[in-house]
Amino acid sequence: MKLVIIPLLCLIMLFLADQHEFGNPCYDFADSIIARNNRAPDAAEMNLSALSVAGYYHESMVYEDSIITPKAPVRITLHNKHVLDARELILSEAAKHRIILINEAHYRPQHRLFTKSLLGALYQRGYNVFLAEGILPNNQLDKRAYPVKGEGPFLNEPTYASLIRYAAKKGYKVRAYEYIVRPIWDDSVMLDKNGSMKYISYQPRDSAMIIKNEKGEVIQSAFTSLREQQQAKNILAIIRANPKSRFIIHAGYAHINESGPMMGSQLRQLLNYEDILTIDQTELNEKQIVIDTLTNDTIRRAEAFVLVDNTTKWTWNYYGNYYPVDYPIFNASFKDSLGRPGFLFKDVEKRVVTWLKPALMKDCGCVFSAYNPGELKNEHENAIATDVVYVDNGHVRPLLLYKGMHTIVKKNARGEYTQFSLEVK
Repeated sequence: MKLVIIPLLCLIMLFLADQHEFGNPCYDFADSIIARNNRAPDAAEMNLSALSVAGYYHESMVYEDSIITPKAPVRITLHNKHVLDARELILSEAAKHRIILINEAHYRPQHRLFTKSLLGALYQRGYNVFLAEGILPNNQLDKRAYPVKGEGPFLNEPTYASLIRYAAKKGYKVRAYEYIVRPIWDDSVMLDKNGSMKYISYQPRDSAMIIKNEKGEVIQSAFTSLREQQQAKNILAIIRANPKSRFIIHAGYAHINESGPMMGSQLRQLLNYEDILTIDQTELNEKQIVIDTLTNDTIRRAEAFVLVDNTTKWTWNYYGNYYPVDYPIFNASFKDSLGRPGFLFKDVEKRVVTWLKPALMKDCGCVFSAYNPGELKNEHENAIATDVVYVDNGHVRPLLLYKGMHTIVKKNARGEYTQFSLEVK
């Protein structure tokens, strides 16, 4: 994507002295986010997600490394294979199905942007209902074309909100299918001196196992299948309510699997084993090392792709002879640019590199969050930003904004807020 640097003279900035919005509290300093979460038993997982929401992508990845063992390199041969662009494959296969399940890792915004990149072309192919795991029930998305803070914690991440806005703008019906279980701790079962194994009862009745170490850190869990069952039933109800539609379902992780107790498997059973197109983005992410066995070179990936055997025409499958999904795709690699994650520059809606005036940096480090002015005016602290960036004297970074008017909320280290308007042309 071509980068456009806006001259400062093209920015119209107006300080508003009479009132200041504080904006969404999810967007804060990294050390403040970590301090809030560190008291929780699952602090590492909470920090991983919360830092991603607030725009600290690389800091978030530090926590991923601390709780997830890096996978061994994938070794494959490119002999007699060709690279096929993942979008081309999905759009071709989409014509044969009426339901697509595509997943994400909840702390990898680039997965949301990849799904977003498919929406326009899929709408032209008859897909017109978009469902996302991140959306909670009882939302108001049928009454407005943007999400707010209380409609799902993942939606506070700016690219997730942009995915929802874009789907609505393209003409999709945006729907929730999530099922909320009510956990109740039951300490009656303790299998060691630390009381580290417990069962959680749910309403309706179900259970899950969690094992903790002496520090209270979760080291193993076995989840309940109740949520999977109810998610599938909720999706089925939406499908039956829209019998002439085609459906895109953006889910998390293994929920899309077509085998076992997962939602994807249970949905297929409810649909009399209808063939559903399932796309995995999580296994072959940009941190997964992929090595060509012939040359021993690391394979670089400019765009998301699959490998196709020239003789059999089959695509290479990460899972070998076990196929819980149709196509695990190799994520695109990316490099940072201007101190911002490279995947943001691949947004299907062009973002404009927008440098803030040096005068705004005098009291930084600061967090700058950019909002649609109407959304911030209507929703206040529940509004979701279009971009968030941390800036200090040693790390001067631009905002990456869509064309149009924005309200920028600045928070400095003293907790002081400043609000100003900015037009990107």
